[in-house]
Amino acid sequence: MSGVALIITFIIAIAIMIIAISKWNVNPFLALMGISLILAIVVGIPLADIPNTIGSGFSGIFSSIGIVIILGALIGTILEKTGAALKLAEMVVRLVG
Repeated sequence: MSGVALIITFIIAIAIMIIAISKWNVNPFLALMGISLILAIVVGIPLADIPNTIGSGFSGIFSSIGIVIILGALIGTILEKTGAALKLAEMVVRLVG
């Protein structure tokens, strides 16, 4: 698969991933991994090469920004679960108006 068909397939995969995360409440990581696997099969990557292809793509991203994203998500979850996010929001509203 190449050219316009590949671009259209990629756009459809992104749309399905957005719908899965926003409408069906699928975990974003699971949605990304599932769509990556399905997209790799659809575009014709051999089954034996799919894990290495997905792994090399993620390793490139995680080596540059992965730690920041993981720690940000962790801190955000902790703030939400403890109620600190609500307190911070209330404080900002009081200060800003």
